[in-house]
Amino acid sequence: MSGPPARTATGERPDLCAACGGECCRTRPGLEEPERFLAAADPAGALAARLATGDWVLAGVGGVRCPRPATVAERASGRVFTGAENSPCVYVGPAGCALPHPERPRMCRDLEPWADGDCRALWDGREARAAWEPRQDLVAEALRRLRDAG
Repeated sequence: MSGPPARTATGERPDLCAACGGECCRTRPGLEEPERFLAAADPAGALAARLATGDWVLAGVGGVRCPRPATVAERASGRVFTGAENSPCVYVGPAGCALPHPERPRMCRDLEPWADGDCRALWDGREARAAWEPRQDLVAEALRRLRDAG
């Protein structure tokens, strides 16, 4: 009798992820939840610090700005793309994600691989938009600080 499919400590399913080579991670960086920044003593400063690295961007999700890791193409160009550039997340390398599981964006942590080769995030763009919509003042303040620092 076989048990449940093997998972790594971070939730990946090598039996499923190997088939596509991590397509989700390579082409669709996950959105982060506000709670990561709200937990900081200075939430706007924490968001501004991430954005200042160039490794994070603000993606538009239904008109709401939500932070996520940049793609390699976005980091190189300094522009945010809509996803059609087919560029990997800046944190994905040959061995997978360089971020420890707790440091990954919420959407990445909640990604559930499926046998049909598609992955589904239990916390997806709809949830990200709903979570960030009332926090656009925090995003605006982070952007103001970036402009003032530049």
